Amino acid sequence: MRPLDSILTGLKNTSPMRRRFLGHLLGLLLMLPGRATFRNLSRYSPYHEKTFSRWFAKDFDWVSVNRAVILQGVPTAHEQVLAFDPSFVPKSGKCTYGLDRFWNGTHSRAEKGLEIGVLAWVDVTANTAYALSVEQTPLVLLADPEHSRIDAYVAHLTRVITAHTWQSLQYLVVDGYFGKKKFVDGVCTLNFHVVGKLRSDANLRYLYTGPRRSGRGRPKRYDGKVDLTDLTRWERITTEEAQTVLYSAVVHHVQLHRLLHVVVAVDLRTQRQAVLFSTDTALPALTLYRYYKARFQIEFLFRDAKQFTGLTDCQARSQAKLHCHFNASLTAVSCAKLAAQPPPCEQGVPFSMASVKRRAFNQHLLDRIIAHLAEGESLDKSSLLYETLCNYGTITEFAA
Repeated sequence: MRPLDSILTGLKNTSPMRRRFLGHLLGLLLMLPGRATFRNLSRYSPYHEKTFSRWFAKDFDWVSVNRAVILQGVPTAHEQVLAFDPSFVPKSGKCTYGLDRFWNGTHSRAEKGLEIGVLAWVDVTANTAYALSVEQTPLVLLADPEHSRIDAYVAHLTRVITAHTWQSLQYLVVDGYFGKKKFVDGVCTLNFHVVGKLRSDANLRYLYTGPRRSGRGRPKRYDGKVDLTDLTRWERITTEEAQTVLYSAVVHHVQLHRLLHVVVAVDLRTQRQAVLFSTDTALPALTLYRYYKARFQIEFLFRDAKQFTGLTDCQARSQAKLHCHFNASLTAVSCAKLAAQPPPCEQGVPFSMASVKRRAFNQHLLDRIIAHLAEGESLDKSSLLYETLCNYGTITEFAA
């Protein structure tokens, strides 16, 4: 992972030992067969499992690392936005930090486990996402009844966004759950615009654009309630997708107490609608539609981290160790994506995390074999070295 190596070298506020451990850990996660537990990590590493446990308890500035890696790997000419979404992590036990009932979208029900909030950097042009910051959702409802999980999500975004400069990034893309006043107001306070999704029965009102009446009294501001089954007053926009058409209008949202640019995406085959919105009323409808579609790339981050870098495998229970594990797992996926980017002549080649892991493990095993052969040892099937390599990484050693 050359991009990561150069970034870690440039971290002046991080000790060399910590930089070495981080590079070693991320490399292990990208080649590790099996579960990403401390014991399994130690089977493919010179570090003992207790060494991993101690290092996971240390704090590390993951946002700075991820941001630097992304800035180095993503061209500045690409369209880029931020995306935020929570993800459910199954976990058992009685002493695990943050254990509660959270919504599990896979099973469409609330289940006991953990939840992480992930802020991702989405490259809209390349249609891919990279993890930027991961924080575990705390038990805010038990700590303070006046606060909700929305407050925890806004606090997470505030900590990250206020600590760094974001250049041309102006938009945060979220799903329909976050179309709430407290969240939208919190993000807009950070000088970001929200791109999201509204309910199909959202309370919207047309703006009055007719002549102003003379005399006393407040001028007329609104011109009736929006009926999303009648889009004759909306601007119709065609897309590159033959079966999708957009209807665009600037309307007032009663609950959010603000003007929104609302885009209704209609599937001409099924007549199903998706009501999208942006707090930036000047954002073009096609751009709003593309930004919201690109949000789904964060789901592939969750999928690859859960299937290949052990996001759900952590055996630790403390807040610090869980925080390190979650960030390391998603950062490893981001680094793999950036390192595996095809050259311009090969654009369109799909990214395969399974192929990345297989190649990384093959390279790791070949390096180990070459290191032994360089010492002058033979690799005959009757040799001790052959038996050692056959048992490499196994839980129980076997004899031929």
